[in-house]
Amino acid sequence: MRPTSVSAHVRLGTAVVVAALVAAACSGDDGSSSATLVETLPPIVTEVDTTVPDTTVAPTTVAPTEYRASIRRTSDGVPHIVAADLASVFFGQGYASGQDHACSLADQLAKVQGRRAAALGPGDGDANIISDFAWLSIGVDRIARADYAAAPPIITEQFEAFAAGWNQHLAEVGNAGLSGWCAGADWVQPITAEDLYAYARSIALNASGARLTGYIGAAQPPGVASDESALPPLDLDNGEELASNGWAVGRDRTEGGTGGLLVANPHFPWEGELRFWESHLTVPGELDIYGANLTGLPGIGIGFTDTFAWTHTVSAGARFTAYLLSIDPADPTRYVVDGESKPMTSEEFTIQVRGDDGGLTPLTRTMWRSHHGPILDFPGVGWTAETVVTYRDANIDSNEFIEQYAAMARATNLDELIDAHRVHQGVPLFNTIAVSNDGRAWYADTSATPKLSDEAITAYREKLATDAFTQIARQSGAVLLDGSTSLYEWQDVPGARDPGLVPFDEMPMIERTDYVFNANDSFWLSNADELLEGPYSILHGDQRSARSLRTRENARLLADTGPTGLAGEDGLFSGEELRDASLANTSFSSYALLAPVVERCSGVAEVDVPNIVDGNGNPVLRGRDVDIAEACEVLAAWDGTYDLDAIGAPLWREWLARWPAAAFRDEGELFSIAFDPADPVGTPAGLAAPAVDGDLVLRRLGEAVLVLEAAGYDVDATLRDTQFAARSATRIPVHGGNGTDGVPNVVQWGGLGSSTEPVPGRGDRVAPGSSLTDEGYPISYGSSFVLTVDYTGGAPRAWALLTYSNTGDRTSPLFDAQMQRFSDKDWREVALTDAAIEADPGLVVTQVSAAR
Repeated sequence: MRPTSVSAHVRLGTAVVVAALVAAACSGDDGSSSATLVETLPPIVTEVDTTVPDTTVAPTTVAPTEYRASIRRTSDGVPHIVAADLASVFFGQGYASGQDHACSLADQLAKVQGRRAAALGPGDGDANIISDFAWLSIGVDRIARADYAAAPPIITEQFEAFAAGWNQHLAEVGNAGLSGWCAGADWVQPITAEDLYAYARSIALNASGARLTGYIGAAQPPGVASDESALPPLDLDNGEELASNGWAVGRDRTEGGTGGLLVANPHFPWEGELRFWESHLTVPGELDIYGANLTGLPGIGIGFTDTFAWTHTVSAGARFTAYLLSIDPADPTRYVVDGESKPMTSEEFTIQVRGDDGGLTPLTRTMWRSHHGPILDFPGVGWTAETVVTYRDANIDSNEFIEQYAAMARATNLDELIDAHRVHQGVPLFNTIAVSNDGRAWYADTSATPKLSDEAITAYREKLATDAFTQIARQSGAVLLDGSTSLYEWQDVPGARDPGLVPFDEMPMIERTDYVFNANDSFWLSNADELLEGPYSILHGDQRSARSLRTRENARLLADTGPTGLAGEDGLFSGEELRDASLANTSFSSYALLAPVVERCSGVAEVDVPNIVDGNGNPVLRGRDVDIAEACEVLAAWDGTYDLDAIGAPLWREWLARWPAAAFRDEGELFSIAFDPADPVGTPAGLAAPAVDGDLVLRRLGEAVLVLEAAGYDVDATLRDTQFAARSATRIPVHGGNGTDGVPNVVQWGGLGSSTEPVPGRGDRVAPGSSLTDEGYPISYGSSFVLTVDYTGGAPRAWALLTYSNTGDRTSPLFDAQMQRFSDKDWREVALTDAAIEADPGLVVTQVSAAR
């Protein structure tokens, strides 16, 4: 083994578990067996040791100039990393991360540093060129490096250790020995702690600048050629992207009435850089944390200690505000605010572009900014002689993001976790759902949120009610404001993390002893019995508005104390009952509408179905008289779930897909009873009566039959027949539904990601509105790291599934293993103790060390 030299000194008791997205926590543990284990680590190893270390060997002195860690991998490739000091445990985590996902981190560093075109060429439609200029214009790499120079040792020491471990693995195997899609690539190079820190900071922009890169990179003044042909469609809505369910059940609803329960169910991509990576970090007496984080980053993002567990869901609030600027008629690089002309600022960037022959050619572009931030080539606006769009980002300067998670890592109980939010206010884009071992459940949306004045909020609400473009932007996830007036400038108030943000005391949060939850709607409905109403900013999300069917199903499952509920006859959840409820695949759409639809279609033989057309009115599927009798019989016999063998789920999905999105939020074409803010779980409700010119319920059932037929399926098809994940060499059937289905266990195609990794594609959909292809429903996004933690027995017990596995190597036998577990609902009980780890039949132990 070739040692890697870095300078680091970690003080015991000041652990930092820095997550890219979320936080970790640490707590004491007697760790007797682990303590013996780390004492017996050899000073330098030259080969992998696949046996459990002999704990009878006499202790040796650990030199303060060495990193030393043991990586114990259990079934499904989960690394349990143990070391005598905190720097060494992060060194071990960096090493293990390099084993599993070196390609993802290397690719993302090239992205954030504006080196993709140099590594991979211009990309399709100059995508890599646009990306490079966008990230250089955003400037997070430069900002983060400046912040890192002033970061406290508690931050820098951990990043240096992780980077050293990652580099150690690269040095051992070389580029050709990497696992995954980048094996042999010359653009994979050793990393620095600053590189890693900058990438972590870029993750905080995933609901702001990172989602605008296509619009930033193509923005050029009128008359200057741009890359508009490569612009992505306007779709910033995070309702089903970067989504999740989070449940925290307190002692009033748990068996035994003592400890709490938590379910983490983030809905993230199954490919690319936003995959989670599962690990267990132990420093005897100082740190014992289990969970997952995004690939390539230190720490635990979603997980638990022996005192509390936490998860996160993506907030429905705004992480940036966009501004429609009025261009000065005399100069397209000036704009007018309150009647005065202001100059844009510009900066020239040069990137290198790799050609087909491997040679590099420089390319220079001038990028522009307003006083708010980068200029955007916004769809429908562009950059004309009259208008252009810019934006201000709530997370671009957030060094508190990293520092908050250092404080959360030192928390020893739920109160200290909450205090970390209060002091640092560094959560970038998440709701936090947490539970304690004494049975308290806490929800908060402490995401970075712009602070507007009351007058500005009133004016924005009026604009939302009258202006179509403002409405479209809002529906797509953007808050679009009038940039010609200073009315919409962010307000500086005492107590805020940074100037212009909402302070902690104005953020929505609630603590209860029954349950709290979030499913990506706003904070307003986090418990069905106590709505979070108050003077919260509209930029935190809407109040008194209709919730998604998925939110309503989450609330229904948790609030149900009846004998037929998923909590059992006693109405109290055990760990196993809550775990199984998370993948029960019940559906609010079928709960609310199935019975009246069956009643409506019973006895009807045929319906006249018109052509199914695309957005331009062109026929996609020819209409005809359709026999719906068999379809009605299938729905009558269906149990309403989205389990693999439930006959009727694909038919119901296609019926739902024929309705416009607005129909699910209020009375109208679908529902007969309007949304009532006094009953957000129960309304809207009831099946709408037939229209005068025909029954849409029956016609759309006929359309669903046509769509299934077009893909080659009968009306009695199941999800085992139709819904699948394409893994390394296997088509694995996948249960679950999408947001419109109203199923908590979300699985679908898509999701946010910026990786250049080659991944399976999807064929054309057979009809507008449907996700069905002639291969079925391919899935690449949804339930990812699914975790249940149970404190009702005192010490925590946990079960987990990482749907897409812990490795990015498509040739590994582990690549498909956990997806098959997920398909079978074969939960893996988490190995927490040394005895459980060492008893694992697939245990492989690697001891690693290097000079600091």
